[in-house]
Amino acid sequence: MWAFRMILILLIIAVVVGFSMVNSQQLVSVDLLTVRYEMVPLVYVTYWAFLAGMLVTFVLGLSYVLKIHTDLRTDRKEKQRLLTEITALRNRSIEEIDEL
Repeated sequence: MWAFRMILILLIIAVVVGFSMVNSQQLVSVDLLTVRYEMVPLVYVTYWAFLAGMLVTFVLGLSYVLKIHTDLRTDRKEKQRLLTEITALRNRSIEEIDEL
């Protein structure tokens, strides 16, 4: 599995470097809300867009993991409460159960 991951990383790096070499002279205009940038290399625009996408994905993934951990902690507490209740019921005598 680690070999597949390394091959995939190398392939992604090769694509990024190839894209950068092919588009190194390409200049574009960028509009960011109220600011307009003229004659910006396309490589910079794609790099910052990629970086922003990675940051957003990281934040969303982190929030998902924290939600899962919170749910897991709640489920563990509920499990412990139910195990305590089952243990208490097992330790009761038959006479006590008949009285209820």
